[in-house]
Amino acid sequence: MTKELINQSLRMLYGVTLFKAIDSIIVSIIHFVFLQTIEKEYFFVPKVNLLFLSTIICLYLIAIAIFAIAITKKARSKTFQLKQQIPLYKFVITLLPAIALEPLVLYLSEKRMETLFNDPSRFDYMSSLNLSVIDAFLRHSIYLCKWSAFAILLVYFLFLMKRLRPKT
Repeated sequence: MTKELINQSLRMLYGVTLFKAIDSIIVSIIHFVFLQTIEKEYFFVPKVNLLFLSTIICLYLIAIAIFAIAITKKARSKTFQLKQQIPLYKFVITLLPAIALEPLVLYLSEKRMETLFNDPSRFDYMSSLNLSVIDAFLRHSIYLCKWSAFAILLVYFLFLMKRLRPKT
């Protein structure tokens, strides 16, 4: 194996880690919004579901835009060379939320839901919710937006690569 191949592999792992870290942050925000909705005792009518869906879509679109702009700037930069070392400090910083944030948020969210269920003043409200349907809606929305974001970035980078390819 050559040093260049290892460097390219590390860059790919850095990109995957960065994508997962951004995804974990988005999922954390979605869970926060979900818990706030339950704490405010909103009923999950189509308007609230639309709010969740639009929040999820907006967060992923913002992430796509930031990711695409950053890569486009790097691609057009005259000083960027692929032989540069991987930014180890940034890699470690993105590795932490990629690994720990989502499980931590899911654990804290579960504990908060238990607290809400055990609160006698919220019994009527909590018993009226169909949490399995709400959870399925959130999971499917996140899953769909996550892979849509991946597909959009893939198409954008293929288009960018085609545009930047030297003409012969």
